[in-house]
Amino acid sequence: MVADTEKDRLVALEADIAALRDARKPKRSAGADKFNAASLAWRMVTELVVGVLLGAAIGWGIDSVTGALPLFLILFTLFGFAAGVRVMIRSGDEVTRRGAGDAAGGGEGTNAASGDRTRG
Repeated sequence: MVADTEKDRLVALEADIAALRDARKPKRSAGADKFNAASLAWRMVTELVVGVLLGAAIGWGIDSVTGALPLFLILFTLFGFAAGVRVMIRSGDEVTRRGAGDAAGGGEGTNAASGDRTRG
């Protein structure tokens, strides 16, 4: 008898603790989603621009060392553009995978705009 009442009290206490934890969880707002989308967009633009500029710098450096026509500048700028687009596509796939994981996992995922990346 005493054991049953203690079990009931423990079950009630666990329910109270769970309710308090749920009440303390931060709620997701639409503004936070907009911020995440904006930061993701800036991240993608930055990756593209850095790819192009890095390719152009490498090409310019090779052209200045070899004394060639702007052949390497043009070639490596195109390589940088292709690399930037590839990284943008990879970032988009990462967001898609995390979004599918959030929908299946009950919304518990990592921030898409954070620095951690997964290789696919």
